[in-house]
Amino acid sequence: MKSRTVALAGVLLALAAAAIGCEPASYATRMKFLDEMAAKGIEYRTQLHAQRTSPDEAACTIGWRLLDADAPSDEEGDFRSEQWRAEVKEAYVKSCMTGEPLPKPDPSGVKARTPVPITSAVPRPRP
Repeated sequence: MKSRTVALAGVLLALAAAAIGCEPASYATRMKFLDEMAAKGIEYRTQLHAQRTSPDEAACTIGWRLLDADAPSDEEGDFRSEQWRAEVKEAYVKSCMTGEPLPKPDPSGVKARTPVPITSAVPRPRP
């Protein structure tokens, strides 16, 4: 009887742990992952240049397939939506193609992408 109780407690504990782990990743976690994928895309671009290969969409897509990234979930039950998978792939491939990180999606949903911040001074028109 005692061994059944211990076994049942173990099963219940495992189920509870699994249920806790089924929450979707936070927005901040997903955006951090997009940054990581963009950085890996830029890194792959460097490797392509070292091989004297143009970092076009086809070459960067091959790099994406080789990476086989495990994105954090965006839905209940540790699932990843097609939209989220597409955003992760886009972050990698476009960053590979351009050498710059892709702007993140707007959390309000108003814009598809947030604007890229200007990192250098804007030239002033001559009078």
